[in-house]
Amino acid sequence: MLSNKELKSSTRKELLQELEVAREAKMKKGITVKTKHDKDTASVSKHNKYVARVMTALKELDLEEAVEKSNVID
Repeated sequence: MLSNKELKSSTRKELLQELEVAREAKMKKGITVKTKHDKDTASVSKHNKYVARVMTALKELDLEEAVEKSNVID
C-alpha cells in the first residue's frame, strides 16, 4: 500500500492500476475472512479505506486538471 504522499504524486495511469490492485486485494481479503481462513477482520476495513484513499487521489487529480483547463480558457 502506498502512502498518501505517494498517491498524490502518482499519475492517473498509476492510480488506476493501483485502484485495480487494491480492489482485487480487498475482494480476496473479504473472501478469506468470510470463509474463516483469516481471523484478522480489521484488515478488511483497512483495505476498504485504502481503496477510498486511492479513489480520493484520483478525484483530486481530476479536479486539478479541470481547474487547469478552466484557467487556460480564461
